[in-house]
Amino acid sequence: MGKIERLTGDLASAIGRERVKTDSDITDRHAVGGLAPSVVAFPKDIKQVKEIVNLAVRDGVSIVPWGSGTKQCMGDLPSRVELVISTEKMNHMLDVDVANLTITVESGVKFRDIQARLATQEDRCYLPLDELGKETDDIICSERTRSGCFLPLDPPFGDKATIGGIIAANSSGPRKLLYGLPRDMVLGVRFVTPKGEIVGAGGKTVKNVSGYDVSKLMIGSFGTLGIICEMTLRLLPLPERMETMILGFASLSEAARFADALLRTKLIPAAVEIMNAGAVDAVCAKAGISAKGATCNVAVAMEGFDEAVGRMKKEMAAMGERFGATARAELDEGGHNPFWLSFGNLRVMDKEKSNDILSVRLSYPISEWEKIYAICDETLASEGLKHTMVCHAGSGVTAIDIMPDGKDRHDLLIQIIASLREGCEAKGGQLTVECAPSQARKSITTFGRPGAVSVIMERLKKAIDPSGIMNPGRFFSLTQQ
Repeated sequence: MGKIERLTGDLASAIGRERVKTDSDITDRHAVGGLAPSVVAFPKDIKQVKEIVNLAVRDGVSIVPWGSGTKQCMGDLPSRVELVISTEKMNHMLDVDVANLTITVESGVKFRDIQARLATQEDRCYLPLDELGKETDDIICSERTRSGCFLPLDPPFGDKATIGGIIAANSSGPRKLLYGLPRDMVLGVRFVTPKGEIVGAGGKTVKNVSGYDVSKLMIGSFGTLGIICEMTLRLLPLPERMETMILGFASLSEAARFADALLRTKLIPAAVEIMNAGAVDAVCAKAGISAKGATCNVAVAMEGFDEAVGRMKKEMAAMGERFGATARAELDEGGHNPFWLSFGNLRVMDKEKSNDILSVRLSYPISEWEKIYAICDETLASEGLKHTMVCHAGSGVTAIDIMPDGKDRHDLLIQIIASLREGCEAKGGQLTVECAPSQARKSITTFGRPGAVSVIMERLKKAIDPSGIMNPGRFFSLTQQ
């Protein structure tokens, strides 16, 4: 009997045969980079996760944690995919404490369901409720607190992603400019280590750690250091007013002058996004908004007290005129929420047009954003490549989706990545390939040149996962067993 057959039988005995699947239709749905697992397990709680990990450690079987799969294209391809542990059945909200602005949930809870659970009496929610579907209705029908709180994150794929996947991938969106990153929202976690131990860190209070905060170590670990099973998160009161202004400019330089001036004012926007015409057109079309993209556009989210948002609108409109805006669209809350949900789903919309898109993310010093944007736009335009591009002006991140045109562009894409990476690294940044056609993926380096951080990551990986069974090979050259 082989190790997989033995593991499958023991898993069925430990957690129930109905929670262990080997059918090809299920294993194929949980494939990573074309590598399908032999077994997919669906534990119901953290204790069952511990049992599964202990059995996998015994047999030396590699583990890939899985939420909803929205981030599985990110990172290097794993060197082995033998067992997938899905958190799909771990979907309970364990404690909703709106009085103390905290919520404790299992990792398989959908992000959208958390936001819907916290909606107000008038159904005001941080995501558009009419976009969420029946799955959410079942959760919020009788248990809603009518609290008017929200979890201050706006990750990509916000209507599909699980909260565990968001935390494990350190996934954030444009409104991190105001609210911060996942690490700022996580108060505590419980996870299962690669040695099959349950570990808890942090708690329900803000000042709950003396010494190293192990919970922060799990954020962005991408399942390489353990499986996050439960977490306690910080909530905030829902903003009184939420609106968006989209200003169109004839050139990047004009848009940059406006954005930089805005970020130097005393105004506090929730997001400042530079978008090319293709990105604006795609997002607005999906959100049912009639705005049309100019050559370069600045989308500004405004969230807060009614008077503060009113002041921001007035001052930004005047600034737009002063800096030469050629168009302006104003979205109230009914347009604001769908716009930013569609913004987070931009890659999904691009992938609907073609599965062969190439998605890259560039991180760099904030002061270099205009130069990086110009390098990317000029490089792609010179090759006639259709693309969407968005730049988080206040945080130094640019995301690009390059759409194929039906021609064999394999060699060109390799050259484009090398050119963009060289330009970004020259400015002190880094380019990461997040999604690529299967043919090109084998020839592309995901992270570029390893830096000092990779040495630290490798030491952590070897200390916490000495057998190298958790998502092996995901980061740089870490533990390729």
